[in-house]
Amino acid sequence: MSSLTDKEYLRYSRTMLLNDIGEAGQIAIMNSRVAIIGMGGLGQLVAQYLAAAGVKHLLLIDNDVVDISNLPRQLLYSPADIGLSKVAVAKRALSRSHHGIDIDAVNIQLTAENSRTNQNQVTDKLVETDVVFDCTDNLTSRHVINQICVQHQLLLVSGAISGYQGHVFCLNFADHTTVALSGCYHCLYPSETHVEQNCAQQGVLGPAVGVIASMQALLGLQHICSTLSQYGVWHCFNAKEFLWQQAQMRRDHQCHVCQPLHISAQSEGAVYVTK
Repeated sequence: MSSLTDKEYLRYSRTMLLNDIGEAGQIAIMNSRVAIIGMGGLGQLVAQYLAAAGVKHLLLIDNDVVDISNLPRQLLYSPADIGLSKVAVAKRALSRSHHGIDIDAVNIQLTAENSRTNQNQVTDKLVETDVVFDCTDNLTSRHVINQICVQHQLLLVSGAISGYQGHVFCLNFADHTTVALSGCYHCLYPSETHVEQNCAQQGVLGPAVGVIASMQALLGLQHICSTLSQYGVWHCFNAKEFLWQQAQMRRDHQCHVCQPLHISAQSEGAVYVTK
C-alpha cells in the first residue's frame, strides 16, 4: 500500500495529526506484519489495539481455549466462546470488526519440550514479521520466544503481569549496538532460576492487564512508525500504588543466548556503546 483512500483518511485522521507519524506513518502501520504469541489477557487486547490502529497482517499463536475465568479481563471473548480455541475466536471477531484484515491463526504453544517441532512450523512465519509481541504467561515459552527472536534478529516486545506487578520492554535484536548494551530476556530472567508466577497463581485485575497491553501496543506502533527513541528499557508498573519505574537493561556477558549474536556483530566491525 502506497496511499490511503478517502475513507482511510477519515478513519485514521487522529493518528495522522501527530506530526511525527502523519500519512507516511499510517501507511507503515497498514503495511506492517506483526506476531502476537499468547492470546490471553495481554494478547487479545494487543491484537485489538493493533487491528484498530490499521495493522492489516496479524499472526496469532496460542493453543489455549476460552475459559470462564478468562472473561473478566479477556474482553474479546464471550460466554458463548467457552471451550473454543482462542486464536480461532480472535480471528473471527477481529475479521468481523476490521474489513480487509489478514489473520493467520496458529493453534500451537511454544515450549521447551516441543519447541523444535513448533519452531519449524512457525519460524518461517515469524521471520516475515516486523514486531513479535510476547504475551505469554509462562517463563518456558518466553525463553523459547526470546531465543527465536535473538537467532533471527527480530524485534521483541515483551509484557507480563501477575498480581499488582507488571513489566514491559522492547528489544531490537537487529540493532547490534542496542543488543551489546541491553542483552536479551535471558539476561534479565535467566532460565536457570526457575522462578515462575502468573495470574493463575497470584490473581490479577483486568484493568491492570490493560495497562501493560496498551504499553506493548504503543511500543510496537512507535517502532513501526520509526518514532520509538528507547530500546532496552525495562518499565515496571505497580498497579496497587499506580507507580512506574524504569531502568536501562544490561547484557549479561555470560548469557549463552545472545552471546553468539554479540560475537557475530563484533566480527562484522559493529561499534558498541558501553556505560
